[in-house]
This record gives sequence, structure tokens and C-alpha cells, in this order.
Amino acid sequence: MSTRRLARFILFSLLSHGLFAQSAPPKLSPTQAKNLAELMCWQLPNVGTILETIQGNSPGASPSPPPQEPIITDDVYDALLQLGPYSVGCLVDKLTDPRWMPDPRSEPLLGAPVVGDVAYMALGDKGVPDMLPRLAHKKPNEMRMDDYFLWPGVGDHRQRLQNAVRQWLTKHPDCCGSVPMVRSSEPPTWKFRMADSDVAKAKPKFARLRLGMNSKEVLKIAGQRDGIDRETDNPDHWRMALLGYCSNDHNENLAYIYFIERWADEIAKRDPLRDRYLIIFFSAEGKLTRMVSNVAEIPAILPPRDYRVWERITWGSKR
Repeated sequence: MSTRRLARFILFSLLSHGLFAQSAPPKLSPTQAKNLAELMCWQLPNVGTILETIQGNSPGASPSPPPQEPIITDDVYDALLQLGPYSVGCLVDKLTDPRWMPDPRSEPLLGAPVVGDVAYMALGDKGVPDMLPRLAHKKPNEMRMDDYFLWPGVGDHRQRLQNAVRQWLTKHPDCCGSVPMVRSSEPPTWKFRMADSDVAKAKPKFARLRLGMNSKEVLKIAGQRDGIDRETDNPDHWRMALLGYCSNDHNENLAYIYFIERWADEIAKRDPLRDRYLIIFFSAEGKLTRMVSNVAEIPAILPPRDYRVWERITWGSKR
């Protein structure tokens, strides 16, 4: 057999066995997806950016799949949406959570959403239809924005809303997307991966961080960051995209990111389902306000539950 014919035979054999075929986009295992969903649901108070739209999706409708290279607007919220059906259960559980949290809407006009309200917003974005008008005995066009925050806070209304959502989901098991996939366009190997021993060393460091610390104190404890994002007048803001569209109620203008695992070169192209990282946010007063984490070994830091404490570290004094 000639050299050319032998080469063609080898190439044909490799192709026929799929060795040169493009691999399918990798999926998260059910265990990975469920664990990440629980981690992100627990961090609902860390949602810092949300579009304040109540979506009246038709029954059975599924949200459009995210683009191949989505822009991360909010790492917690985006992860919950991309996790498809795996984050539905824990979001439904959170519907009855009345705890105060910083308002994540970019323009807070009416009402003051609590954790349960933000969970309802996420479920709406995932494909669950708006049930509040029917429960409140109003037509959708009669609902005011503050009705979405006032009605659930009365009596057993949050429980009634949770029951209605669960009943709808029982009848529509295909709601809320498919098995989440990580991006298929990333390289097959890590750009960076911290050794297990280094993760073990990092864990007690980040455990020492506290709300209200300044950036110098954080750097002294946590060490050099992998990326920094400042307010929008900084030319690197969109290349980093850590602050997102910071809501008015957050007054955050500085963020650090620390990677445990990283697949992409550009920080803005991080994947909350695939990469593992921590993002620390600081207010314009220079105080640590919260820390987002999708690293199970390193717990996140949630905002204070008391809005008076939040205003002190975010604005310096009560407004």
C-alpha cells in the first residue's frame, strides 16, 4: 500500500470512530447541577443586578436559550437561569422567604422586594407564568409594580403563591429549560486551576473576611486578586464586567475576582457553570458589602439582614 493510500486509510479509520469529530457540548451531571443550584439559591441576597420586569409567559413556554457567549450581568442570577430545571425546586422553596435584602433592581421605583420576591422574578424569567394577578383577583393590566411586593407580604399570601407555583409545575414538568450545558467554545484544558492544597490554604483566608472591611484589609488577607473592576468610567470596566449594571441601592463601584478554576482568557467570558471563582464587592464608601462564591469549599458572604447596617457600610450613614 502506498504512503498516500495508507495515510488516507488511517484518516478514514479515525473519522469513522469519531476521534476527529467535534465533541458534544459537555453537560453538568445531575449532582453537579443540583449542588450548584442550592449554592446559588442560598445566595439570592447576593443578587445585585436584575431587570425589574414581571414576565407573563404563556403556560408551558420555555425561555430562549442563552447565546453562545452570554454577557454575565449578575453571576448569581445568571447561574440560576442557566441551571434550567435544576434551580426550580430551591427557587420555589425560597418563595416564602420574607428576609430583607438590598434591592437588586437597577431603578427601584416602587416597593421593596425581599428574598421571596426575587425568587419569583427568577422563576418568571425561567418560564413560570405570572400567577399574582389571578391570586390577587385583578386583571394583569390592573396590577401595579408595588402590588408584586405588597400583596405577598399579607397573611398567608406567600404560602398561597408557593402552592400555586408548585401546582402549575406539577402540570408542566417540562418547564424551565433543559439540562444545563457549559460552553462548547472554550479550550479543552484549563487556563488556570488551583491545586487542591492551595484551595485548602485559601479557605481559612477567605473565612477571615468580614462585612465592612476596606480593600486594603481584604488584599492583606486574601492576597493578590486575579482581576479588578471599577465604576463605569474606567476603560477596563466592560473587559472585566464584574460590577454588571450595578443597581442604585448597592452603590458598589469596586470588585475583585479570585479564580479557583478558569477556562477562558477573558474575565468577562467567565462561565458561572464551569469556572469556579469568588467576587468581592465594595461600596463607594470603600467597605466590603458582599462576596459571591460558586466554590463549595469557600462560603459566600451575604449582605447584612438589617438595612440600617447595609446603609452604614454602603452609604456611610442613613439616607
